[in-house]
Amino acid sequence: MGYVTIEEGEQALLYNAQGQGQLILGPRRVYVWGNQRLERLHRYVASQMEYLVVKDRNGQVEHVPGPHELYLNPMEVESISVKQATQLDANHSLVVYKQHDEHIERRIVNGPTVFIPGPHEWLHEFIWHGSDIADPAHWTPRANKFTKLPHVPSQFYYNVKDVRTNDDTLITVKLMVFYELCDIETMLNYTHDPIADFLNAATSDMIAFASQMTYQEFLNQSHQLSKLESYPQLTSRSERIGFKASKVVYRGYQASSALQNTHDGAIMKRIQLKLSAETEEQEQMLAEFKLKREMQRGKLKQEAERKIQEYSQKIEELSRGHDLELESIVHESQLKQDDAETEIELQSKKAENEHTVDYFKHLKNQLDVDMTRYLVHLQPVYKPQKEIYVGPLQDMNN
Repeated sequence: MGYVTIEEGEQALLYNAQGQGQLILGPRRVYVWGNQRLERLHRYVASQMEYLVVKDRNGQVEHVPGPHELYLNPMEVESISVKQATQLDANHSLVVYKQHDEHIERRIVNGPTVFIPGPHEWLHEFIWHGSDIADPAHWTPRANKFTKLPHVPSQFYYNVKDVRTNDDTLITVKLMVFYELCDIETMLNYTHDPIADFLNAATSDMIAFASQMTYQEFLNQSHQLSKLESYPQLTSRSERIGFKASKVVYRGYQASSALQNTHDGAIMKRIQLKLSAETEEQEQMLAEFKLKREMQRGKLKQEAERKIQEYSQKIEELSRGHDLELESIVHESQLKQDDAETEIELQSKKAENEHTVDYFKHLKNQLDVDMTRYLVHLQPVYKPQKEIYVGPLQDMNN
């Protein structure tokens, strides 16, 4: 029992003994007594990038975009949760489904935007093949799950294993495939995993290419594997599912250990013979190179000394020019200052004289003062510094 303060911005429910609740909005001071019970309501806040999922007691669900705040009033609301809105840039899209009375509607939301689903909407989850982080060329089914669909040009690595040539040689061909999403609706209608379709089509094209030639012929014709014309099934399948296979890069091959060792031995022998022939040529070229470098170094040294001397002379000339220019600036500044002071003095004297003339005019015209007597009066009275008295001549003897 006692008083309870509900602060401003808070809400609470006050229950009586019969279980009836009363909503209390702050700021307010409430007295709780007897069998009464006070329960403070929890506050939920959603920012601009969030929204509130409100489930009423009757089962109705409502999505409230932020910024917004709500209090969980158990008399009306079953639950409230804060969800993050989906932020899309210009290179991603969302596939949204909405349930109507008897059918489902599908639409595509393109970025850039901040998407908040409605109460009857949900996002399509894409489940594609995913590459291994440690080995990007290794793919695992259903490993890549996402809702933001990228539609920028992309690429992936893939190693086509167990490719058999015409002479029963097994090799692994390494490819890099560039692709681009062109039509989202076509992709949704004709495939659930386009990466799997790419992998299967590239494998089929590679098997068809290698089965027509021997191992040595395959090595000689391997440059053809960087041309898109060598992958007819990949290009046709990608167009059918709404994609475009723009480029395929052949990254090399890998054979069995025994075959690879034999092939590497032959290559090493050819390389050694070629290196032996080139070694002597390299030594001769190195001697000529050293001689040319020595000559160039001497020329560069002379050029550097000449530039240093020119630079010193230029600095000295600039210094002398700078001193003369500085003296000229100081002299001109002093002359301008003297002219300004003289002009100020003349202006001041002129203003003083004009003021005196106006004052005299005022005395003569307004006050009818005799200006002659006034000006004479203003003149200082002459007082002699020494007086000499001249009287009648007396007898010198007296």
